[in-house]
Amino acid sequence: MTRFIIRRLLLSIPVLLGVVILVFILARVIPGDPCRAALGERATDEICDAFRARYGLDRPILIQFLTYIGNLATGDLGDSIRFGRPVSQILVERLPVTVELTVYALIFATVSGISLGRLSAIRRNSPIDVATMIVANLGVSIPVFVLGLFFAYLFAVVLKGTPFSLPPSGRLTPGVEVIPLAQAWGLQDLGGPPRVILDFLSNINTVNAIVTLNGSLLVDTLRHMILPAVALGTIPMAIIARMTRSSLLDVLGLDYIRTARAKGVRERDVVSRHGMRNALLPVVTVIGLSLGGLLSGAVLTETIFNLAGIGRTITEAIQGRDYIIIQGVVIIVAIIYIVVNLVVDISYALLDPRIRLT
Repeated sequence: MTRFIIRRLLLSIPVLLGVVILVFILARVIPGDPCRAALGERATDEICDAFRARYGLDRPILIQFLTYIGNLATGDLGDSIRFGRPVSQILVERLPVTVELTVYALIFATVSGISLGRLSAIRRNSPIDVATMIVANLGVSIPVFVLGLFFAYLFAVVLKGTPFSLPPSGRLTPGVEVIPLAQAWGLQDLGGPPRVILDFLSNINTVNAIVTLNGSLLVDTLRHMILPAVALGTIPMAIIARMTRSSLLDVLGLDYIRTARAKGVRERDVVSRHGMRNALLPVVTVIGLSLGGLLSGAVLTETIFNLAGIGRTITEAIQGRDYIIIQGVVIIVAIIYIVVNLVVDISYALLDPRIRLT
């Protein structure tokens, strides 16, 4: 297992390098001038020349790339052209929003998808099976922006004033107190990577609320996350449900399942202990791959529900030709993909003892 993990991590290095090269080139072939996109009518030729010299955009692209790689090796993602701030600080502020939204959406998609798929497989060709597959097909068919706007209208307008009303936008209700973990623990003087990690966790409101025992913050965070998480997680939920149904039906038709039933094992145990464990292998793969859809869908979801996450950040960076933010975000997302794929591969060995990772 250790050798497998080390080998995968080493193989991820050329993957990351390829991502960096590709994004570096694509970011610079996007039509438009970052100076004029950032300064608008104030962008004269003299100002733009100074602007390009300041950010090194007047150098040959090979020199720019080597400089960027050198900074990246030291952990420096560069400074945003648009905001004039380090990209690492922007990521610490905005990435937690997307992480929190993605985790909630993935939990909703996984729990609902596996439950619906299992129920549909057990009640094959029944009205419940048909209804479940209709829900799954609708979930795949309805775009995120349509579902998000519908939820916002339904729960914020139609159900306003009822116990089912939910906030249509924003991350927190104005007035809800959020205490940074560094302040709560008296670590204001802490610096370096430990402070960065602490600030990152502090900006994940759910973690902050649990650690500081702030019940009002936790409840308010959950209420604001329900609609965007459900809207974002509906498509992967539908895919997981269909995959679970198909995989479980295949497993339930195998010989060892019939043998277990012939021995008098209860049907619930046959499905749970013998069927689901072997049926989960392709489902786990789908769950891992769904992360990509959740991160890409977060762009629209964060825009609809007014969440200042990484999705909106990269959209604004593309519109403003902010190469540095684009590169930083893509690198972080690529690292997340690699880690998730590694976790999925390791989970195979835990679900199926016949698989040996050496």
